[in-house]
Amino acid sequence: MFDLLKRSVFTGIGLASLTSEKISDFVAEVKQQADLSDQQAAEFQEQVAKRSEEARQELSALIDQQIDSAMIQMGLLKGEARKAADSANDAFRAFVDQRVDEALQRIGVARTEDVESLTHRLEQLESKVNG
Repeated sequence: MFDLLKRSVFTGIGLASLTSEKISDFVAEVKQQADLSDQQAAEFQEQVAKRSEEARQELSALIDQQIDSAMIQMGLLKGEARKAADSANDAFRAFVDQRVDEALQRIGVARTEDVESLTHRLEQLESKVNG
């Protein structure tokens, strides 16, 4: 089960958006649910952090490449390049975000917001049951 979970996390689709705090929280949850040792949890956290950074760098490189290509095609001058690059960057990020969300839905991987929402709902139910 742990290996399957690792593979799904490492798909790369959502890794670029993971912050170090979210990674720590996620690893703590996995450690508890999969009954991992401290060493296994530390190794898993290191792997997730490394792959998250790699995904961020790959996405950033792809965005830079697309912006460069668009600027060349439009023949932008240097003075206008930054303004156009920012606009293209925002548009491209929105496009990538939309495509990632669609891909996650197709393959059935829960988004971070979905997991957080379920966790919050579980906490509320537990407090009602225990309180």
